[in-house]
Amino acid sequence: MTIYHFERLFPNEIEARLKSAPVLVLSFGTLEWHSHHLPLGLDGMVAQAVGERIADRLDAVLAPVSYWAAGGVPYPYTLKLPISVIEPLLVAVFEQFAEMGFRVIVAFTGHFGIEQTLVLKRAAHTVMSRSPVTILPITTYDLISTSYTGDHAGTGETSLLQALQPDLVRLDAVPGDVRLDGVLGADPRGTASAERGAAMLDQIANAAQTTATRLLSQSAVERARYHEVSGLLVRVLSKTFELRQQLPKALVPSITTPAYLQSIQALFGGDYERAKQFAEKKLADLSA
Repeated sequence: MTIYHFERLFPNEIEARLKSAPVLVLSFGTLEWHSHHLPLGLDGMVAQAVGERIADRLDAVLAPVSYWAAGGVPYPYTLKLPISVIEPLLVAVFEQFAEMGFRVIVAFTGHFGIEQTLVLKRAAHTVMSRSPVTILPITTYDLISTSYTGDHAGTGETSLLQALQPDLVRLDAVPGDVRLDGVLGADPRGTASAERGAAMLDQIANAAQTTATRLLSQSAVERARYHEVSGLLVRVLSKTFELRQQLPKALVPSITTPAYLQSIQALFGGDYERAKQFAEKKLADLSA
């Protein structure tokens, strides 16, 4: 695996990368409760590993992983930074890397609560509105939603860490008949596996490579359509977040409904018309 770590490169080496493959990979995690069986830094460790794999496949530059992200679960030992702090930070980071000459930025977040997903995608849309850079903001599930739609400390996240650092997964942390507090999704005991995690890592990295390569070579018209649909999906996330502030969570449709996931799949697959149709449907469903 050949990784061009930004912090280890010299100016002439950065210049060479910008000429050869002007792509940057940014990885984001957080410090957050992941029940009793997983460490607090899981999201960042997964983000680092995914970022490395994406950068390797794209021959891209990899920036250091960031553990500063928006939102978090209502459990102890969780860093919950506000949107008002993180979104301007992301905008500034995207803009400054774009000014360096990167033409495509892959921004992967292993922490994908509503706040972080919203600010990542909205910051990307904002910067693309005033800069020629193209940004691919993705969560763990965005590129593999036909097989995984996200969880928290459940089968998916546990499998990912089992594939990366099995010594940090402690499925026997509580007795088998005791619920793992804070798990959203299937109980990982008996369902998670290193093999599943390894397959997820490969699927994410391969799909990111395909999508970023296409974005790097797309026309100005195609970029405009990509930007348009990205904006619709930001509106979906903004509306969902707004409704969650007004209503009990159980009364607000999940982000990951079929319409949203099909829009994401079509967007990253380059079918912008279909992506727009599904995004508009999801927005209409939220407004009904």
